Amino acid sequence: MSEPETDPRRYAQAAAVTAARFEVPAVAGDWDTGMLWVVADPARLAELMPLRRGPVQGAAVQGPAAQGPAVRGDGDGDADRSAPGAADLYLGREDLWWPAVEDSASSQAAATADVSATQGPKATPRPKPVSGARSSTAMAAVTVLSRFGGMAAQLLQAAALGSGMLATTFTVGNTLPNMIYFLIIGGALNAVFMPQLVAAMHRDPDGGAAYVDRLLTLVICALSAVTVVATVAAPWIVAVPARHLDPVQRALAVSFARYCMPQIFFYGVFAVVGQVLGARGRFGAAAWAPVANNVVVVAVFAGFIAVGGGLGQGSDHEPVLSAAQTMAIGVGTTVGVVVQALVVVWFLIGSGVRFRPRFDWRGAGLGQAGSLAKWTLAYMLVGQAVNILVMSLAAGVDQAHPDAGVGYAAYSKAQQIWILPQSVITVSLLTMLLPRMSRAAADDDPAGVRDDLSLGLRVSGAAIVPCAFAFLALGPQFAAVLFGYGHTTVPQTHGIGYMLAASGLGLIPFSAQYVILRGFYAFGDTRTPFTIGLITGAVNAAIAITASATLGGTRWPVVVMAGGTGLSSAVGLAWSIRRLRPRLAGSPAARPGQGVWRVYRRLLLAAAVAAAVGYAAAQDVGALAGGERRGSLLAAAAGGSALVVVYVLAAKALRVTEVDHLTRRVRSRVMGLIPRTG
Repeated sequence: MSEPETDPRRYAQAAAVTAARFEVPAVAGDWDTGMLWVVADPARLAELMPLRRGPVQGAAVQGPAAQGPAVRGDGDGDADRSAPGAADLYLGREDLWWPAVEDSASSQAAATADVSATQGPKATPRPKPVSGARSSTAMAAVTVLSRFGGMAAQLLQAAALGSGMLATTFTVGNTLPNMIYFLIIGGALNAVFMPQLVAAMHRDPDGGAAYVDRLLTLVICALSAVTVVATVAAPWIVAVPARHLDPVQRALAVSFARYCMPQIFFYGVFAVVGQVLGARGRFGAAAWAPVANNVVVVAVFAGFIAVGGGLGQGSDHEPVLSAAQTMAIGVGTTVGVVVQALVVVWFLIGSGVRFRPRFDWRGAGLGQAGSLAKWTLAYMLVGQAVNILVMSLAAGVDQAHPDAGVGYAAYSKAQQIWILPQSVITVSLLTMLLPRMSRAAADDDPAGVRDDLSLGLRVSGAAIVPCAFAFLALGPQFAAVLFGYGHTTVPQTHGIGYMLAASGLGLIPFSAQYVILRGFYAFGDTRTPFTIGLITGAVNAAIAITASATLGGTRWPVVVMAGGTGLSSAVGLAWSIRRLRPRLAGSPAARPGQGVWRVYRRLLLAAAVAAAVGYAAAQDVGALAGGERRGSLLAAAAGGSALVVVYVLAAKALRVTEVDHLTRRVRSRVMGLIPRTG
């Protein structure tokens, strides 16, 4: 029996990530997962992964790349290519981030022995089955539909409430339930109970049915208690982030919070039921449920604008909401979360699971899951504490400039745009890579984990780097195009745009750190990410406090806070690499190679040149077009188009293979949409 089968914790981790091929989004409308299928669907993402020769996956015999001899690139950012006609991107060992533990000769010998031992002398490579391609593409399309549905809801919210103080009161009231859910139970559900659930399904004679009953019972009881306490304590909870608001605004935020606090319960139901379905190989419900939520929220804000969207004027001539309008928005957004939870419950019943409440929790293995969850809970606590600090300080800026749109509501909208590339690119790619990484870690193959981390950094960077520079160069134009409608004025969109531009380059270290942290999770290590979270949280908090103290009374503190997210991520990335490197290199004396950094140098150079050209084009077109909204639209189109074209040409001139592969995938997708004639 192999080591992973004798070690329950390592087996649970490997089995969990294998089952959770698609991550379950914990909150509807957030940007924590997704897939931009026009670039790469899940079935095709597998072709981006280099075939590994080692004890985890056996010999590299899957897919078309194994059918012909490999032609080695120059080892300078160009991936090795297989025989003509193969579409796989195959990265050579010498181009990986860390040097190989074994030399290429010993690796080849091990691969040859593996083939001989497992397949025999007459074994021939077989093409990878493609029966799941259609369902994978459908899953990706649904996920993207969910992401864009959430974006549509945010745009309608901005049109209905603007981007000033009124929007901040709603954002505070609607965000707090999410934060409380993640803090109390969300992190444990997503990071700990899923592995234990999969392990129980493999270990218990009943296939984990009793464990599921106990887990659902425990979570429902905990969620009910937390929801009741949070609803009753809403005034005291809101007082922390909203201490800078005046009494009327704070009362409005409390009203929104009380209407939205029941979301805690339904978020938890959605998450835990989604985990149960995911462990059983059913991922459709978790993908479709947020779409239903978005439909409800879009209907709520569209109806508000069409029927009752007129904002009243208070005694100080500031826009206000009536009690009926407040209830309609608060209850409507909560109904969306209720519908989301009901969708997954309906799918759970259809899957044959018959839930029976069980309160015999002692000795059922839940204590072990709780022990593993402590570091995840501590990590969430640090992150949410920083979020509350930023929320409070940004709300104070709203109080000083109620109509400028430079406070927390604007910050929240800028963050939602900023995180989108991370969600549709990096998270999707790591969703495919994490099962391999965890199986490699469980089989004591650090070289396999290292190779996949390198691949994730390089492939995601090819798309993340230009997006980051696009935000830097065209942030105000993008914000005006997306949010410049209804009660959101053009000057308010500029505030959102400046925050987007300030945080733009920070997307690069933020995305890279996300990849590196998955290396720790592959090894089942949750304590080290907590220490890294402490470092990033401390840096982020220090920047926010310093900005508020030195720039207080101006319009710029929150812009600096937005930039602080990227700076703190850069510090956390450096520390993450330092902590993970010895575990992957195999020897403390080994030093990292230059493969990933070489690719990123070229990506940064190509994106910087493209951003300069795009910025110049946007400024010229905007000046010629005239009209603020029309000019912003034309400027964003011209600047974005110029940036993309110059980036692709520059990357091609610099021989960045990852960008070349990405453009070929986009081109093939576009050509596939054109109907054939004749």
